Amino acid sequence: MILVRVDEEEKRKLQEQAKKCGQSIAGMLRSLGLNYPLLSRVDQYALDNLVKSSANLGRLGGLFKLWLTKNQDYKELAKIGNYSYEDIEVLVNKINQNQQELLEISRKLL
Repeated sequence: MILVRVDEEEKRKLQEQAKKCGQSIAGMLRSLGLNYPLLSRVDQYALDNLVKSSANLGRLGGLFKLWLTKNQDYKELAKIGNYSYEDIEVLVNKINQNQQELLEISRKLL
């Protein structure tokens, strides 16, 4: 057993950091001392949401592709909001761009 003395302010800061990591103070200090990676729950939550959003954008792109193939004969009637059939390529490019941005943010979190 190792005992470490800290003042009240240091104790408060350690408690805050440990809470962010979802660990006890002892567990967090052990991980730090043994050079194990520390992931905060906030980062893990954000990463999970980014991965889900990226997957949703991929599915949306697939739906657009399906929509495009089904509506080739009705180009003048096919609209999504203010976008016409001819504008769909712009939307698909925006989806791809957003998906890449989410992946870059995810990589930075890791």
